[in-house]
Amino acid sequence: MPEGPCFNQLWSEIVLANVTPRRSDNRVKKMCREYYLIRQNTLFRDVPITLPRAMLVGIDREAERILMPFRKPCFGTSLYVIDSNREEIELLCPVLGQPGTRKEKRMDQTAFRE
Repeated sequence: MPEGPCFNQLWSEIVLANVTPRRSDNRVKKMCREYYLIRQNTLFRDVPITLPRAMLVGIDREAERILMPFRKPCFGTSLYVIDSNREEIELLCPVLGQPGTRKEKRMDQTAFRE
């Protein structure tokens, strides 16, 4: 058994299992208004985040959760939900750098006129 923190102790839900980095990034953009690029082996709760390349981490401030990609050698890359809190999110975001944000799509009300 490995010593120290383990990624299996962090996550609470799997969003996508055994996916490509592109598909994971697209899901993060779809599910979160705020997201950041995370590089390989960045430490999160003392666990190095193993990834095939830099990927997106989603921040859901309302639900106080983080969408984190992670690559397990025998299972491939998956996207996980990690329960968090406001304080942890506030500390994490500056470490990750410049955010990307998804703008809400506004429906053109003229399209619904009869």
